[in-house]
Amino acid sequence: MRLGAPLGLLAAGLAAPLVLWYLLRSRRPRQVVASTFLWRTSERSVAAAIPWQRFRADLTFWLVLLALLLGAFALARPYLAVPAQLGDHTILIMDASGSMLADEHGPTRLELARREALDLTRRLSPGQEISIVEAGSRGRVLLSASDDPAQIRSALSAVRIGHGAADLVDAFTLAAALERPGQQTILHLYTDGPLPSDAVNAAPTNLSVTAVGTDRPNLAVTRLQAVPQGAGSSSVFAQIRNFGLLEAQATLTMSVDGEDVVSENFRLPPRGTVDRVLTVQGGDGDVLMARVEPRGQDPSGDDRRDALSIDDRAFTLLSAPREIAVTLATPGNVFLEAALSSVPGVVVTTVDRVPAVLDDTDLLVVDRLAAPASPTVPTMAIAATRWPAGVTADDEVELPTLSFQAAGHDLLTDVDLSGVSIAAATPLSAPALVPIAGGPQADLMLAGRLDGVPTLLVGFDLLRSNLPLQAGWPVMVANAMSWLAGPPSTVPVTAGTTVTLTVPAGATAVAVSPPGGDVLRLDPASPRLTVDQAGLWRLVYEGDDVEPGIPALAVNPNPDEGDLARGGVAQDSPHDPAVPGATAPPSTGRQPIGRLVLAGVLALAIAEWAWVFGVRPWRRRRAAAAPAADEPVLEPAREA
Repeated sequence: MRLGAPLGLLAAGLAAPLVLWYLLRSRRPRQVVASTFLWRTSERSVAAAIPWQRFRADLTFWLVLLALLLGAFALARPYLAVPAQLGDHTILIMDASGSMLADEHGPTRLELARREALDLTRRLSPGQEISIVEAGSRGRVLLSASDDPAQIRSALSAVRIGHGAADLVDAFTLAAALERPGQQTILHLYTDGPLPSDAVNAAPTNLSVTAVGTDRPNLAVTRLQAVPQGAGSSSVFAQIRNFGLLEAQATLTMSVDGEDVVSENFRLPPRGTVDRVLTVQGGDGDVLMARVEPRGQDPSGDDRRDALSIDDRAFTLLSAPREIAVTLATPGNVFLEAALSSVPGVVVTTVDRVPAVLDDTDLLVVDRLAAPASPTVPTMAIAATRWPAGVTADDEVELPTLSFQAAGHDLLTDVDLSGVSIAAATPLSAPALVPIAGGPQADLMLAGRLDGVPTLLVGFDLLRSNLPLQAGWPVMVANAMSWLAGPPSTVPVTAGTTVTLTVPAGATAVAVSPPGGDVLRLDPASPRLTVDQAGLWRLVYEGDDVEPGIPALAVNPNPDEGDLARGGVAQDSPHDPAVPGATAPPSTGRQPIGRLVLAGVLALAIAEWAWVFGVRPWRRRRAAAAPAADEPVLEPAREA
């Protein structure tokens, strides 16, 4: 407890006059007499009272003294120091990721977050302002520094949920731009999951995290990919996950252009995964949809066995077989040649040096030779004798440890490098590339774009490692073909990502029709598009003599958003540092308790008035009516 105006305690000095009055006031003994009739004719004499009396405190004195002291304490403006909920400027960051659409026995998690935010804004005091930031696939400012309750409610209602992950780092950056010097700024984040590590590092110190939602069951189609086999058939890989804590029974149904073609029932263990490879018939450009539905009796008795509906379906486009022309420049590597040739649709041409002209090459693979200084086609360089410009190679390291891999990178999907041993490697670094594998000694695999060209660099010789003997080696090569040479139209896009469209020649504009949204028009010179809703995004290329292009993009929800039981943060305190990513705001607010103290003063005043004018006179009347101890009591005589 602290005091806002400590000088108010000086008012406690009024207790001194009260004590002095009790010492100086005259006190004469009370005497009961028969009558004062004869005293009226006598001359009044002036009787001097004794100036100093012995201090005799009664109940009235203590009540008045306590009221004075409490009044002085109230003038000192006492308050409790609590974590500040509202500052001069309060910024509300609303999580707009796909999991916020999860059903919470009626309302969604977004609705619960809105209720929490509205309850907080009802405590606004004059001079305080509210800003609102939407944390979707990109941050968006919905309201800037307003104290109008109607505008605040309207901005909270305008939060639009995407089907991807929330870019909290971008939202924190926007919130920092809204802060004003000289104002106490407090940030509130309303979310349903723990903060990722990059968001924790970027989180401001004055951030308070409020978690909403509970552990909920959910079934999801987390992966769908179709590989053309020819003759109008495609091999379809589907992955279904049970994010619930109980076993689930489900039905997987696949349809082509709205007509069901395959249906299968299966069981999913708690938080388990089932992979299915099925063959379907369909033509080039047909829409393939996979949907999962719960079936049977739920052991928990919960009728809502699937709390999130957006990930019950996944889409992809069927296509005709596609060939990728790969030029392999190597002195000889049977493992690399076999892995490349095993990828469907890949045609490998092996040469002993890098060709000067690569017009007919979709992908260049350089193995233990000098790589081009400036890549002109997608390039994978392995243990190159000369690396592209912008890449720095350090001295060779013997027996390096491969302890790190970027598990979320497309190149390493379903690839485990933990068992890889390497005899020697060259540490690599490049500002334009990101490391995807390495160890404490060096980064050994880099990926990204050099001069806008997809590039993968491997800093060790495959023949001096056991990587070609690992089960994940052919998977890694297949991933590299798709990532470097460009995925075919059959590979769906994850919601929340930004894609660069391949615009055919002759197009003057691209009209994009998102699912359930307004048509967007893109400039062919900058055909970048952020897809935040799951479904089919139709593409129309405008212009004269336009060559055929991809007719649509299949966009599926971010699979990580399907986990509705990721940590159970909603059961913890919103300001508990034990909550992953939650931090208690260092700014402190004041919770005044002066009104409670004044209520105590009023209660004492009422008690003193009741004592003086009610209880004490009543006690005197009762004592006067009672017979004295030595007074005889007369009773009526009884007849014999």
